Amino acid sequence: MKVLIADDDNISRRRLEKFLECMDYNVLSCKDGLEAWEIIQSENTPNLLILDWMMPGMDGLEICRQVRKLDKEPYIFILLLTSKNETNDIVKGMEAGADDYITKPFNKNELSVRLRAGKRIVTLNKELLYMRDMLQKEAIRDELTGLYNRRYMTEILEKEFAGALRYKTDLSCLLVDLDFFKDVNDTFGHLFGDLVLREFSACIKRVARKTDIPIRYGGEEFMMLLTNTNIEGAMAVAETIRSACEALKFDDGDNSTTATVSIGVASVKYHKLLESKELITLADKALYRAKSEGRNRVKVYTREPSGQYVDVKTSEDKDLKCMKEDLSSVLEKTKQSSIDALTLLANKTGGNGHKQHNRNTRQYICLIGKKLALPPSVIDTFKRSSILHDTFKILLKKTLKAENRELNREEKAAIEDHPYHLSELIELFNFFDNEKSILQYHHENFDGTGWPDGLKENEIPFGARIFTIADTIADMLTEQPYRNKFRPDEIVQELANRAGKQFDPNLVSLFIEIIEKQNLLPV
Repeated sequence: MKVLIADDDNISRRRLEKFLECMDYNVLSCKDGLEAWEIIQSENTPNLLILDWMMPGMDGLEICRQVRKLDKEPYIFILLLTSKNETNDIVKGMEAGADDYITKPFNKNELSVRLRAGKRIVTLNKELLYMRDMLQKEAIRDELTGLYNRRYMTEILEKEFAGALRYKTDLSCLLVDLDFFKDVNDTFGHLFGDLVLREFSACIKRVARKTDIPIRYGGEEFMMLLTNTNIEGAMAVAETIRSACEALKFDDGDNSTTATVSIGVASVKYHKLLESKELITLADKALYRAKSEGRNRVKVYTREPSGQYVDVKTSEDKDLKCMKEDLSSVLEKTKQSSIDALTLLANKTGGNGHKQHNRNTRQYICLIGKKLALPPSVIDTFKRSSILHDTFKILLKKTLKAENRELNREEKAAIEDHPYHLSELIELFNFFDNEKSILQYHHENFDGTGWPDGLKENEIPFGARIFTIADTIADMLTEQPYRNKFRPDEIVQELANRAGKQFDPNLVSLFIEIIEKQNLLPV
């Protein structure tokens, strides 16, 4: 710890220097009060001061008073060195701001004890300051990503919005949402999902300018407040974020994936806003439009300027388009709610085994879908088919085991007829037509030897051909009572053996390429 000695008595000062150096203190010394005051005002202020009461230029008491006015952190401990020992003098020194005193000529043991007490006070103060800083940081920072949190957003938005109105500058807002993030968690697990959030947040930090304010708004949704930035500048920043995310590969050594983002943009001047909450509302509407138009895009909330005539036909077309988007969004949410309800019902019966199998199936569906550059909506259909397949299969088994006994031959045969059962059950959800064809024909073989209808080659729906291979890989990655999991090389060999017979050979080649190049292991 650094100690400053200020004493105009050369002998006394040198004795102090030698004594403190022997105690491993870092010692600075000066011979008058003015020189001491200059050092105290510098950035490297010592935390312990030993000041002679009587000095030329500026005495010890005056330095005490000035130090306490500075209110510096961490705390500076002051020890007065004086020949005065009257009670009134001691009280006067303490009232000036001194923490302790020692009389001349000083006793080494007494000085050592008093310095140790001062050192403890300074150390404790530093620890308290550290704890305070950490608490302040935690209060405004998101623990997972290190970005500002939503609580801080509320505070800083009001401040920046008021500043923009007062100084007639602009303030823009980006709302950024990771597309299909729930699928990342479901396919790879929440730990991998956290990795995606952290690495995307790091990407945002790299892209952000010094004046930009990146915030984790909640879940997989982020916000960027862009001070003194108009709508064109905000769109440019948004596009930079979008393209940077698209180029990212998220990898933890065992699993890897890519992701895209949808971004909504709004600004104070462009939208002529008078309340801060409107900025978020309009950015959120723009985000909704970006997602409804296909995701992985940047959209600005637009509305016709007041007082301007709008062609009726154009207005009607826009209204119809918005209505179709709204209804499409409602249907997607209905589908997801149905899936979630069925999955919850099956989870109570199926245990963790079928969950692992389904995660593996969806993982390979995602990978083959990206390799074939299939639209996200098609990949979603394939993944929903996988969930419905495993869910209904579990529920069918539960129905046949209702009496808590082993299945007989007829009941096992009924299980084998499950494509018909699946097709019948899914008819209850008439908005799953695409998924229905996948489940009805996923046991058809490429060479025409499968069932239920003996379809072959391209007669078999494309989704059913993809699902059959992904489901088989998931089976091989799942521990069974009668065998262990397959190794990647064994999976490749098994797929090759069934190519052209059970499986579409072209799809088999693509799946094998995925397995070999990415060295995929069970998730």
